[in-house]
This record gives sequence, C-alpha cells and structure tokens, in this order.
Amino acid sequence: MSEKTCCTCPETLAMASVPMQEWCELYDWDTALKEGTIFTCLNLPIYFADKGSSTLETSSSAPGPVQHERENLMGRIEAISFAINDLTLYLDTHPCCPDGTPLFYQLSKERMDLLAEYASKYNPLTQLSMVTAGLSQNDYAWADGPMPWEGGCI
Repeated sequence: MSEKTCCTCPETLAMASVPMQEWCELYDWDTALKEGTIFTCLNLPIYFADKGSSTLETSSSAPGPVQHERENLMGRIEAISFAINDLTLYLDTHPCCPDGTPLFYQLSKERMDLLAEYASKYNPLTQLSMVTAGLSQNDYAWADGPMPWEGGCI
C-alpha cells in the first residue's frame, strides 16, 4: 500500500449531507420533555411503538398538598431545564438566531427563579440555588432535605 492510500477497498466512499435545522414551532415545555425535543419539526419517529404502561412504583397513599406542590414545582424545573438543554444544542449551530437567543435567556432566568423558589421552600437542588434563594450564609444547606431521588418528590 502506498503512503497516499488510506484504504485498500476499491470502492468510492459515499459523502453524506445533512440539511441545517431551521427554527420552527415549539412544543410547550411539558410536551417537549415527553417528546424528547422542543422542536415540533424534529419529532419524526422512526416507528410507532406501543406506549405500554409505567413500571414505576407509586406510594400507596395520596400525596398531601405540600408534596403535591413540591412535585409540581420539580416538574416545572425539569421541563424548563430540558428546554434549555435542547435549545443549547440548537444554538451551538445557530448562535445568531433571533428567536433562540432571547428564548435561551428567558428560560435561564425562569429556571434560576424556579430553583430559588424550590430552595427557599424545601431545599436547594443546586449549589447556586443556595445563593439565589437568599439562604443563610452561615449554613451550608446543600445537604439539607432529601434530594428528589431520595424521596423528596415521590
């Protein structure tokens, strides 16, 4: 094999072309979290699978009003956080998008406010939310309360 040859196969390799994503209609944030994208035009399933049923175990008793409020707030944080992550992927290739950039800042502010609200009512979910919630500087509250995966939201 010569120095200029990188492959011994006689065939010519194919060159793929992927069209650039364009801005399109957005899902509401709860639907986006369930669908796996904020962009309606990207939701192109390869095949339709049976939705099935959840295998998650739920508590035998109904949650009280405080737990219900806590779960709703956590759900809003999850949906907004997902939207920010998906929008970040878009903005990586479209940094000057006149629709995406302002939305990124709006959602980031909303997420910071939600994290601060959660921290002030329950416990901080991030180290930064200890600061944004105005918690006491005398206590390191990061370890206070159960995290969602420890039963904080069931």
